[in-house]
Amino acid sequence: MKKNIIIISFILTGLLLFSCKEESKKIEEQFSVTKTQEEKYELLNNLNDAINKEPYNMDAWNQKGILLADLKRYDEALAAFNKAVEINPNLALNWYNKGFMENKLGKNEEAVNSYNEAIKINSNYYKAYYSRGIALSELGKHEESIKSYDEAIKIFPDYDSAWVNKGIELSGIGKYNQALEAYDKALSINPKFVFAYYNKGLLLTVMNKYDDALACYYKAVEYNPKYEIAWYNMGNLLSNLGRFDEAIYAQDKALSLNPNKEDNWNNKGVALSSKGNYDEAINCFLKAKELNPNNDKTWYNLGNTYLSLKKSDEAYESYKKAISLNPNYDNAWNNLGTLNLALGRNDEALSNYKKATELNPKNKSAWYNFAIAYFKMNKYNESLVCFDKVIEIKHDDAGAYYVRACIYSLQKNKVKALVSLEKALTLAPQYKERAKTDKYLENIRNEGKFKKMVVE
Repeated sequence: MKKNIIIISFILTGLLLFSCKEESKKIEEQFSVTKTQEEKYELLNNLNDAINKEPYNMDAWNQKGILLADLKRYDEALAAFNKAVEINPNLALNWYNKGFMENKLGKNEEAVNSYNEAIKINSNYYKAYYSRGIALSELGKHEESIKSYDEAIKIFPDYDSAWVNKGIELSGIGKYNQALEAYDKALSINPKFVFAYYNKGLLLTVMNKYDDALACYYKAVEYNPKYEIAWYNMGNLLSNLGRFDEAIYAQDKALSLNPNKEDNWNNKGVALSSKGNYDEAINCFLKAKELNPNNDKTWYNLGNTYLSLKKSDEAYESYKKAISLNPNYDNAWNNLGTLNLALGRNDEALSNYKKATELNPKNKSAWYNFAIAYFKMNKYNESLVCFDKVIEIKHDDAGAYYVRACIYSLQKNKVKALVSLEKALTLAPQYKERAKTDKYLENIRNEGKFKKMVVE
């Protein structure tokens, strides 16, 4: 049996499920003031003078709130909008502005109440329904958020942003087909809506419809070549599909737009390392480390790449650093175990695998490596227990069945050996060639069932 059966795998930085808030960006535009900073402060002084002369000038308070929001002085902006509401509590716009700023400050319960007041005054205020949907979403009230978007859509059926955000909420609660319908509706209204293509791409990735997902990402960057996060997630998906040259191209695009984002460097490094370009990969990880020395994934990826280069000391230090930053990083414990096993530190390796499986009992690779470690130490019963865990997690793991057959053969338990081997060959017929000469199957080689499965 080949000894390279131990698994070492890179963990790509995960796909980012960014929420689409296109409309809230549009709303912020009404709070933007196209003046220089000097002119803005001059205007603020003038508004303060106007308010001093006429304290109940609602328009002045609203303009002051807009100007302060543009200057990112959000608490003061909210205070100005509160004053406008105090002056005229029967104007829906006042409550809406107040709610928008509360949402901006993370005061989402208050924002929902303000939007409700705006809707009481104007039941056709579709932007208030929409913005209430955003606040409800941020409170984790996804069903209520969907209902709020539906109210906005009922009033304004071509509200593309509402359709997209409804899709995001539906996707988040697992209603994938309905989410796709919402994204498609948004795109029928606005065929160049990059947020819709992007979020549809994320959903299709989750649904394992990778070609369709890539098509969406391509559309997103076609209409907005500066859409960094679309390039980034396109690169992630291409890496996962083994299309590393394309992945590197996409990550380079993301880096050209944001060279100071560590995840862009990290993911380019993963693609390069997967291609075997280890030195270039290390340069990328070192750049990511320079940007953020406390990113555990960067140190983990460095460890993997140093391990591929057989630089054991550097790999060991990298894994240890990753674990010091994140003691619950099960994959780092797992690969540290693999390194220690390769260096003959068997007890440390077993301790590492034990830690990895305690942190994440569903980590199949850690259980598999744990089983292989015991196998190499001739601790067959312990190895079988670990392989049972592998099969419990993944019922069709041919490798686990095959090694289990080898162990049963060594234990001269021919019946179980043949049953496990049959399962392995059913799942992966390519194991037949290995079985023909595998020394660990020597005790069952002359069995009729073995010959029928392997030789005939």
